[in-house]
Parts: sequence; structure tokens; C-alpha cells
Amino acid sequence: MQNPQPVTKPDRASRRTFLGGSLTTALTVAAANGLATLPVGGAFASGDDRIRVGLIGCGGRGTGAAFQAAAADPGVQVVAMGDLFADQIASSAGLLTNLGSQFDCPMERRFVGTTAYQSVIDAGVDLVLLTAPPHLRPLHLSAAVRGGKHLFCEKPVAIDIPGVHQVKAACKLALAQKVSLVSGLCFRRDEPTAAFMRQIHDGQIGQPLAVRIKATIGLPWRKPIQAGWSQAAWRHRNWISFAEFSGGHFVEHHIHALDKALWALGDAAPVSAMGTQFTEPRDRWSIGDCPTGTDVRYRFADGSVVLAACRRAEGTESMAEEVVIGSAGRCDLLAMPQEANRWNYRKNYDRISHRYQAGMNALLESVRSGSAVNDGPQIVHSTLVAMMGRMAAQTGRDISWQEFCGENRPLTQLV
Repeated sequence: MQNPQPVTKPDRASRRTFLGGSLTTALTVAAANGLATLPVGGAFASGDDRIRVGLIGCGGRGTGAAFQAAAADPGVQVVAMGDLFADQIASSAGLLTNLGSQFDCPMERRFVGTTAYQSVIDAGVDLVLLTAPPHLRPLHLSAAVRGGKHLFCEKPVAIDIPGVHQVKAACKLALAQKVSLVSGLCFRRDEPTAAFMRQIHDGQIGQPLAVRIKATIGLPWRKPIQAGWSQAAWRHRNWISFAEFSGGHFVEHHIHALDKALWALGDAAPVSAMGTQFTEPRDRWSIGDCPTGTDVRYRFADGSVVLAACRRAEGTESMAEEVVIGSAGRCDLLAMPQEANRWNYRKNYDRISHRYQAGMNALLESVRSGSAVNDGPQIVHSTLVAMMGRMAAQTGRDISWQEFCGENRPLTQLV
């Protein structure tokens, strides 16, 4: 790595821009790279080689995950859908019809309401995609594992400590039942990021001393209230702006960067965290109760630190910084390899597609091979660290790891 210099990075399309504007790209990219040719063998719920997939949470991310599942294995068939709102299902289904024979979800397998998740699980599926809002993930994950289903679960996996305990129990059951659980922390399977991490762990920048992760972004999407919507329905449709559903911006958005910081430091648990948060005057476009900005300093037993900051406000210029500082150099985790400079993030979504596709490929390959994978320890740990930072910022005092989660064990023992 030899003190790599940051490179000029092209504009990067956001995750939701990608999912909303180019959902079929995952199929195209997968086919071009031979990703849709995994070995086929064994019988599934259908009694043949089809892998029947159920989608729980039919927004943009869920629809994108369904496309990625279909791209990962030609035997995938999306056969059941569930959401709190019927129009969400209809919109998603309209897009998924582009899958042709890989989409077979008649109206009787489109479930609406608060129990829709269980109806999807009980619809004879082999695998479920959990992409409903974060506050529901402990419930949905537990139900899916109890049903013996393989699953993909988006991040974060919970928004509070009781939810984490529920997830930990489900992850243990998944291990016992040998069902696969792949998380939405997609950078762990992103090869350019993994290459940087290998060099860091090989000592190319010496002993890691600090990781600085900073993000400044605009407000999330907002859905204006429509005739016939209740206030509660409007809040649920705009879940990302309400901490009771999302866990707040620091947990919901910044967990990706936090996960990379933990990865760089060997996935150790922080000893303590101290932080602050602030809320700027809201303009007419702001909704919800999430703070505008959160700053957290994590301290680790070996003396290393993670400096994490996330600001989300209207009219801000988006920027991100993810730098690992070592005793013999530094590494910019957002710097692209020289051969990747040709990528245009607004016209060519290969980079983004590969990142999310890689996790789905791993999940479907594990289902086909019968060799279960389990991302439980990783996603539980990163979710806990994000929530610990949120609490430190909310209280303005130094919070210890043991005080926060009642654990003083290494990552591998958390699940």
C-alpha cells in the first residue's frame, strides 16, 4: 500500500438512486460476468430445483434485493410478497415482472398488513429477503429462522438492545439448523474494499492507530401525505426519518462506515465511546425526529480510536471520508484502484451492483451447496457499536462497552 494517495473519485450514485433508477442492472451485470451459472442440485420447497423466494418489505431496497437474488441463480423464483401497504406491493410487482418466469407471485401470494411477514414465511418458500424497516427486523428474522428459512437481512439488524438479544437468539438457532443468514453489510464481500483490508492486516501501513469516518449527506427521501393516509401510515411510509423505526441516521446510515472501521481494527469491541449530537433549525422540507449531526469517539483497548461523524441536513454538499491512519502510512478506503478510474457512477452501476450482488451470490451458492453461511456475529457486533455511539451522543457522557451491552467478550462469542 505504501502510503497510498487519495485519488479523485467520480460522483457516486446513492444506493437508493441505483435501486430506483436501474433495478435491472444487477441482472445484466451478473449475466455478463457469469454469475448466473451456479451449480444446480437438490430439491427445494417446490419439489424440484427451483429456489422459492419470499420478499418481506417491498420498497426500493427490497425490490432490488429480489432482482439480485434472481441474478445470482437462474433457479430462483420470487413467489411471495408482503408489506404493510398494498400499493408498495403493486409497485414492486410491476417492476419484478421484468424477471419473466423468475417472477411467479399471483395475488393470493401477495400479503398486506402487520402479519404479512408470517404469511410470506408460511407460503412454501425456501428463502426470505428481509428488507422492511429496521425496527421490524428482530421479529422478522426470528420468525424466518423458526420457519427454517434461509435469509438475507438488511442492516441494521435492530434498533435497541432487546432487539439485539432477539436477533442473537435467532442467529444461534440458524447455526443449529444450518440455515444461511447473509447481512446487508455488503462491503465485507466487496473485493476492492477487501483488498485494502488485507493490506492493512498485513501491516502495510504499520499498526492501525485511528480510523476517521465522516459523512455529510442530504435529507433522505420524503413521501408527502396523501388523501386517505392516516398520520401513523404517513410516519411508517417515511420510516427513515423517525428514530423509532430507523434507529436514527447514525445507526441506519453510518453503520456501513462503522463496520469498515471495525473491520480495519480486527473487529475488536470498543472499550468506551463519547459523543455529542446536535439539531440545526429545521426548514420546511425536514420531517422526523432524528438529530442533524452525531459525532462519536470510540476508544479501543490497544489505544486505537475511531472518530465517527454523520451529518444529514437539507442543502448540504454530500461528502464522505474513510481513512485508516497507521504508524507507517495511511489508507483511504474510498480511493479506487487506478484501473477502476474509468467507472462512471452515474452512467455505469457496475461498482455498486457488484457490491450488493456479491452478498446475494454467496447466499444462493450456500443454499445450493448446503454449506450454510452465517453473518450473525458481524451484523450483531456492528449494530451494537452503532447503537453504543448513538447512546454516547445522546447522553453526552463516556459509555463503556460493558455498561452499554452487558458483554465483555470478543466478537466471535457474541452469537
